[in-house]
Amino acid sequence: MSGGTAATRQQKERSSLAEVAYDSIFRMILSRELPGGTVIQERKLADALGISRTPTREALVRLEGEGWLVRLTERLLSVKVVTLEEYLQALSVRQLLECDAIEAAAGNLAAEQVAAWRRMLDKLKADAKPTNEAHWAFDDALHNGIADAGGNAVAARIIRGLRNITRLFESQTVPQRLRPGISEHEAILKALESGKAARARGAMARHLEQVRAGVLDSL
Repeated sequence: MSGGTAATRQQKERSSLAEVAYDSIFRMILSRELPGGTVIQERKLADALGISRTPTREALVRLEGEGWLVRLTERLLSVKVVTLEEYLQALSVRQLLECDAIEAAAGNLAAEQVAAWRRMLDKLKADAKPTNEAHWAFDDALHNGIADAGGNAVAARIIRGLRNITRLFESQTVPQRLRPGISEHEAILKALESGKAARARGAMARHLEQVRAGVLDSL
């Protein structure tokens, strides 16, 4: 019994360390401490994090699965480089899927959920210097929440993957965009609060088109 308890405790500790490693490497990628194209040296990275190689490897496998890393060889990974072409293609597919999702979700979302997003946006608007992390926490909550509420689990999973591509490109290319989309997100929330599907679809389409235009203007 005690042996089983010890094994369970060790598993929990390893899982916790893997989560710490994941969070740390994820931040390093988005902050460009690990720029696009960087070859990951597992041992060196584990030493820098102060975490053993096993949980570090688990974190890297997770990051690869989510599309932040790409495999070069059986043993080598690198930070994914997103080209402008791939970014624009991903954004075009997002426009199709996310507009369908919000149209399906409008009128079906719980008022409490929309109110929670409203509070997050109001907090961002009130902050003169919101962090990039705060912006993305709201952006993920809103877009992923709408995708889930659209009722198509396959589409929601694809949307998450496409959002990873667009976020990685923006972090590598236009990291100065700390307050993007405030007015467009406001329009999306107002449309959801109205419960009108066509209005919500239009608000999402305009938002994603503005994202595209803003990035192209910054290049």
